[in-house]
Amino acid sequence: MKYALFAALSIFSAFASANQAVNADAAAPPAVEYTYSQHLDIAKVISMTSASDVSTACGPVESHMVYVDSKGVTHNLEYTRLGDGCQNG
Repeated sequence: MKYALFAALSIFSAFASANQAVNADAAAPPAVEYTYSQHLDIAKVISMTSASDVSTACGPVESHMVYVDSKGVTHNLEYTRLGDGCQNG
């Protein structure tokens, strides 16, 4: 009986988490460009995407991160990162 209750609660929890993530992506605010002086309060990362394939790019790559801060507010951050395809560094 305990195992059945545990399994049911685990399944319910998984569906609730998946539904929350889908809703957070749909309601993401417009992207804000990151600056180095900006303080980031990241409690949970919802998604991270890049404009191109980061593993083969050598040089700057535009990326986005959707996250929730400690107050529960969703943010959409646009930033530039270095691709992983460079051989010398």
